[in-house]
Amino acid sequence: MREAILGFIARLRAAGVRISVAESIDAAHAVAAAGLTRTRMREALAATLIKEEADRPLFDREFDSYFCARGRREKETRRGQSWQGMTGQQGQPSDGGAPPRSPSKPPRRATGSQPAAQDKDEGRTAAHQTQQSADAEAEGAAHLREHERAGAAPARSRDAENKPFSAYTELDYERALQALEPLKRRFRVRAGRRMRMARRGRIDIRRTIRASLQRGGALIDLRMRRHRPRHIDLLLLADISGSVRYASSLMLGLAAGAGECFRTVHSFVYVDRLAQAGFEHGYLNMSPILDLYARSDFGRVLAQLIASRRPLLNRATVVVVLGDGRNNRRPARADLLRQIRRLCRAVIWLNPEEPQGWGTGDSAIPSYAREVDELLPCRNLRELEKALARAA
Repeated sequence: MREAILGFIARLRAAGVRISVAESIDAAHAVAAAGLTRTRMREALAATLIKEEADRPLFDREFDSYFCARGRREKETRRGQSWQGMTGQQGQPSDGGAPPRSPSKPPRRATGSQPAAQDKDEGRTAAHQTQQSADAEAEGAAHLREHERAGAAPARSRDAENKPFSAYTELDYERALQALEPLKRRFRVRAGRRMRMARRGRIDIRRTIRASLQRGGALIDLRMRRHRPRHIDLLLLADISGSVRYASSLMLGLAAGAGECFRTVHSFVYVDRLAQAGFEHGYLNMSPILDLYARSDFGRVLAQLIASRRPLLNRATVVVVLGDGRNNRRPARADLLRQIRRLCRAVIWLNPEEPQGWGTGDSAIPSYAREVDELLPCRNLRELEKALARAA
């Protein structure tokens, strides 16, 4: 096995993976500790030899290719040795003569049926070996295809995270939904880390000096301040008209996955009027149903929000608006957004449109930008996650 590991390391080096001598020794020790089970040996070698996540697909392919081929060669060698022992080929003299017979038993006279039976047995054995070899090759190829697909999954996930929302199709949206689960976990960890009450904060100088008097003035026992918990109510307001609907649906999905990090989460969608929304089982539902082809009117939506949802706007509320700000040249009503800003903790606007288009045509983004705390681009799924994390 030590020779097999060294051969595998040499193969990885030839493929471009940097492996030092110390890492080779660590790999041998790790395999000895983990055992020779295929899964454990794979993970032990990966943990000691792979330093970059980008090299993991290459490692998996080389591992399957190397150890599957080596296992087939060893099986064929053992099978050939056992077959030679059964047929007596190992006891033949070097000159090719007949093997020695036992003197106690007279030589058996060959009959016409014996050669035919031997040929038949040899034919069955050869066919069996061929079938086993074909099955082993098929199994190795299946494992290789499986790991290639597993290695291609992170690449597809990265492509879905970096693709602009403006270029989305229904197929791209389905792929983005599949990539949403790891983003939910990552966003939940990031938001939870910032929202969680820390056990220890900055040093409390006054209490530390008082404690040092018991030790002759030595600052040994540090007294720390405790952070106060941050109670944040998240209010999402998402435009679902046009190509912006993909970004809005994914934002609601991200927020639904991290709902426990906030005290409350309220989600609303709009086109020309306001509707309460939710994201369940990968689908967006709303009440009442909105006309997706209506003409956008964000000023009317702001008036409805203040009139019907006024109790949700308080000093602990962070309002996150996602939209391109294109209001079809209707009144922008930025004064209503200023009023909401005074009532709430913060207002953050996420714009999935390219910054070059902000303020062009019927875009009212310049009017809204003066009334919000932050205006952030979120052109793809990765930027959407980073921008939404600012709300925490």
